[in-house]
Amino acid sequence: MTTISEVFSQYHNNVLNNKEAYIKDYKKVFEEVGQSPAEYKGKPVEFLYQPMFLSKEDFEKFQALTTMLMKILRKVINHYLSNEAFRKNFEFTPLLEKMILKDPGYAIPVPMGRFDIFYHYNGSFQFCELNADGSSGMVEARELQWIMERSLAIKELKKDYSFTTFEFFDTWVDALLNNYKQFKGGEEKPRLAIVDFFSSTVPSEFTEFKKAFEKRGCPTVIADIRDLQYKEGKLFYGDFPIDCIYRRAVTWEIIHNETAVQDFIEAYLDGAVCVVGPIRSQIIHNKKIFSILHDPLKTPFLSEEERRFVEEHIPYTTTFDGENVELVDFTIKNKDQLVLKPTDKYASCGVYIGRDFTVEEWRRIIKNEAKEEYLLQQFCQVPNIPMAMFKDKDVAFIENNYIIGLFMYNEKLQGIYTRTGRENIIGSIVECFTVPNYIVEKNTNL
Repeated sequence: MTTISEVFSQYHNNVLNNKEAYIKDYKKVFEEVGQSPAEYKGKPVEFLYQPMFLSKEDFEKFQALTTMLMKILRKVINHYLSNEAFRKNFEFTPLLEKMILKDPGYAIPVPMGRFDIFYHYNGSFQFCELNADGSSGMVEARELQWIMERSLAIKELKKDYSFTTFEFFDTWVDALLNNYKQFKGGEEKPRLAIVDFFSSTVPSEFTEFKKAFEKRGCPTVIADIRDLQYKEGKLFYGDFPIDCIYRRAVTWEIIHNETAVQDFIEAYLDGAVCVVGPIRSQIIHNKKIFSILHDPLKTPFLSEEERRFVEEHIPYTTTFDGENVELVDFTIKNKDQLVLKPTDKYASCGVYIGRDFTVEEWRRIIKNEAKEEYLLQQFCQVPNIPMAMFKDKDVAFIENNYIIGLFMYNEKLQGIYTRTGRENIIGSIVECFTVPNYIVEKNTNL
């Protein structure tokens, strides 16, 4: 039986034993990625010419752990909806709470999520965070696996192995239409809007989703959420009537821009439009969820098995209070084991890892940055493996940390999105590369 470490080793040897050919192929792949829709903020996504190899057993573990996590999160969501006292733990604004409590018209509270985990190949893992609000990365994952599958890297390995890839777009159309069918009670195709706040160009990912929806017979527009108009019980974008929204506008921006998006809010609260995903996904998206899960007094509804899962696989988290002298002292003394992060931001903004700073720098962060709505979290051991990095007409295998995103569509594991980097934080504010993912199996005819 071939292990995944053997696949990595074989790839490693293939590259180093034929550097010239692989450097030439890397340049070709680099050009293909630059011409593809795999973009971040209008520029070609940064990537590594390094496949992420996973076994069927790895993927089955991902399925099992996400099933358990969704079971726990469903309990939290249901308790939030039914228990007024429990809601106070989240400290949401009155408007946000009102929108969360509004029934979206279909049963799935979190239609799309990307659950990021630190996964070690010995099977151990810890969740880093739960992205259940405007999840992204699908186009990068798709394009890189397509392009790399045609590369020398995979062609050489296909002599010995078979590769399984993931589909991110048609499967999301299926998931959204299933929710719309439940909302509408019929088979008709909706007129659809993909909405967000736009400051300049429309992300390429939105365009790719528009193509996927239109291919399935759904007239689709990409709209700034501030430009929607609610009149006579119907939501419009210009003259385009909207039956269903694929919401990419994140919740905190909607609440922060309440006046500018009043038409959307009114239509949502009136149930005049099907919105996928619903605002109640914020219950689990807000990073405060980890601190709530770790408090047995707040979550007596969890079973012993579920409590054990939380303790073993979700880093201990608590609300950070800069006025609490004892807590601040603990945070300073144990900085190398701790992380400070805001309760609701994205792309690693405002995240500080204690071991990356001197004691004095850490004190300044506590005093000047971690003031309001910050969490204190246990530092997770970040997994790493040697990965191919090309520079100055040479290639070397350099240790990279990695984080694996598990895409969930209607609570089903759909695919994988992996980012790497040499820093403790893996995100767009620092060094961050995307790599393609494949499930690898030994060819049976060998």
